[in-house]
Parts: sequence; structure tokens; C-alpha cells
Amino acid sequence: MTSELLNCQGCGATNLESVLDLGYQPLCNEFWAADRARQPQVFYPLGLLYCHSCSLVQLDHVIPTQKTFGDQYTYLTGSSRSLINFYTQLAAELVDRFQLRPGEVVVEIGSNDGTFLKAFKSHGLQVLGIEGASQSSHMASAEAVPTIPQFFGKGISAAIKERLPVGQPIRLIAAMNVLAHTDNINEFLPEVVSLMEEDTVFVSQSHWLVALLRHLEFDTIYHEHLRYYTLGSLTDLFNRHGLNVVDAEVTDFYGGSVRTYATKGRTGQSEGLRAILKEEEQIDIIQSLKDMKQKLLQNKTRLLNLLVELKASGKRTVGIGAPMKASTLLNFYGITPDLLEYIGEVNPLKVGTVVPGVGIPVIHEDAFFERQPDYALLLTWNMAADIIPKYRSRGYKGKFIIPVPQVEVVE
Repeated sequence: MTSELLNCQGCGATNLESVLDLGYQPLCNEFWAADRARQPQVFYPLGLLYCHSCSLVQLDHVIPTQKTFGDQYTYLTGSSRSLINFYTQLAAELVDRFQLRPGEVVVEIGSNDGTFLKAFKSHGLQVLGIEGASQSSHMASAEAVPTIPQFFGKGISAAIKERLPVGQPIRLIAAMNVLAHTDNINEFLPEVVSLMEEDTVFVSQSHWLVALLRHLEFDTIYHEHLRYYTLGSLTDLFNRHGLNVVDAEVTDFYGGSVRTYATKGRTGQSEGLRAILKEEEQIDIIQSLKDMKQKLLQNKTRLLNLLVELKASGKRTVGIGAPMKASTLLNFYGITPDLLEYIGEVNPLKVGTVVPGVGIPVIHEDAFFERQPDYALLLTWNMAADIIPKYRSRGYKGKFIIPVPQVEVVE
């Protein structure tokens, strides 16, 4: 089915094809306090379209950034030790790779609570973050990370330049898992370019559509995540704004991400970048997304049957982690507190809330070890290699259920 009502978020074309429908979902970060659990919540269409002009995969319903990342936005990078370690290591790698020297400037777009920029500060660099989500930007400022509390968009480059040391150009601009979130990417990228000198590097990281397809990562589809990039569609988008992607790599981050390095001066493509583009050419994106729905329904049946059987046999099942993707998975599968008693979480902004739509309580992770449930549904499945050993070391004796890419019980 072709959608003629919308324009492509990337190139503006109208020949968009519907490739996946996940029904109606609430905003995945609208975690309300427990005393609001019974109040009505707004659900929005959640589906994917494919642009036949530029190959960009995107949502079929766009909610403004100010709405999706407003006061209810509770994601905190610094609440996860594995994320802190990841960004600390990445900062060190980038400092070494681009030979950044103390006193030089690094700017991060979508800097959240300042975790990544704190790592750069430890190397003596001057940093500036731009973050429109109020709760996380306040936390960054409280941690002495200079932050402009605005969403990055049209006209903001002038305000950023005013905050920079006189005569000190920006050496590195970072946008980690941000390019899919802005509701007008064609106003966003010109502002990036206006901040860049010939030797400025723009490093970005985005969830890789190929990983989503290969590993059935449907739960990474949500309203805050407006576009789903291949390296090819991302390169095409950058080129239209005078940005040249000169290198790229695939990482395991968030279940599979593509990291790009772009400049507005240097041209050419690395061997690694060309290899990823060649790999993408072998994938039928449209058919893969259309086939995903049937696989999801099969997975849904397996997981619901398992949870019902456990409930009927007197076993207690809870969840681990309340990331944004947990909302998509729980709502699409129809998992409620009848089957999942609660979810253990460490993010202080989510503890004491309920999961959007399904109303499952979110409590502090410590209670998990005191109550010792029989089974734990790992909603942060992409961090299983870190979480399972951690939980075992803290004394958890039950079994884990990994829901993606297929239902698996781990003893």
C-alpha cells in the first residue's frame, strides 16, 4: 500500500509505501506516577513507511519534538553503569583518533545528563551541550557541564557560537542517537554545518536498520524515534546538506548501531564505509519489514503462552529494566500486571511510576533481590551480557526470559 498523504521526512518525496503497522501506542517515555495509573492516556498510530526516492524508513505519524521530549522524558544516560563505561571509552578513542588537545572544544547535540561530555572534560577539553529535555539538562548543569537548555534546530548555531571561547573553533561535534529524534532533520543539519570548520568532525551514531531487521528489534520502534537509517540513507541525507561521510563503522550499541564520521571539507570514502554500503545492498528492506509482522505475532504467542503458564503454575514473573523499548514490546504484546508483577529499575526518574499504556509498576531494582521472583523478563535484552552476570553476583537464583529476537529462557 502506498501512502500519498505524507512527504518523506528526508527528501520530501511523496512515493511512500507502508511496510509495517504496530497499531496504536502511547508515548513510550510517558511514565506517570503510580497515583495517576488509572488516568486515560493518549495512543498514537505507530507504523513505518519506506521512501522509494531516498530509501529512508520513517514513522507514518510525526509527533513534535517538544511533545515527545518534554517534561515527561525521563531517560538518563548516567543511570546505567554500562553506558557510562561505553561513553568514557568512546571519548578516549575519539580524543586519540583526532588528536584532540586540552583546551579544544567539543560540542554535543542531545547531551542528556552530560555523561559523554564529562568524559571529554576529564581529558582537559572544553565542552558545551545542547539538551532540550528539561530534567536531564538540569542534571547536566548541576554537574558543572555547560548546557544550553534548548532543542537543537533552526537558528541555534548563533547561540552556540556566543557560548564558545573567542577564536576557538569546534574540533568535534557529537550527536549520539539523536539524528532519528528531531522532527525536522532538514533544519537540523544546516545548523550543524554552520558550526563546522574545514577540519571539524561531525560524529553521529544511529540505530542501524539492518540490525533491527536481522534481530527482530521491533521494540526499538517508537514515536520518539522518527527515522530508521541505513548507512546509505544517512549518507544520502548528509550529502544533500553538504556533509561528506568519510568513514563509518557498525557497533553493538543498543542492539546494533552505525557510527558515521562526516566533514564538510574532506571527501572520499573509507574501505570500512564501502563495505557496509555493499552489505546493505544485499538486503530487501521492504520485504523484510513486511515479513516482520508475522514473526512478531509468532513471538507474541510464545511469550504470552509462557507467561500465562507460569502464572497458572504459581510462578512469579517480573521485569528487568524500563527503557523506552519496553513500552513498545509490552503494549504490542499486551502484557499487563496480571502477567508481569512489576519492573525493577535504577533510573530515579522512573522508580515509582508505571509503564505507559499497560500500567505495570516500576520499583527500585533492590526490591528484586529481596523478593526473589521465579522468572525475570529482560526488557533491556541488548544488555543481557552485562545484566545476567550482575544479577547472579547479587544473588538472584531464578531464570531469565529474553524476548528478542525470539523467546528464550536462560537458566
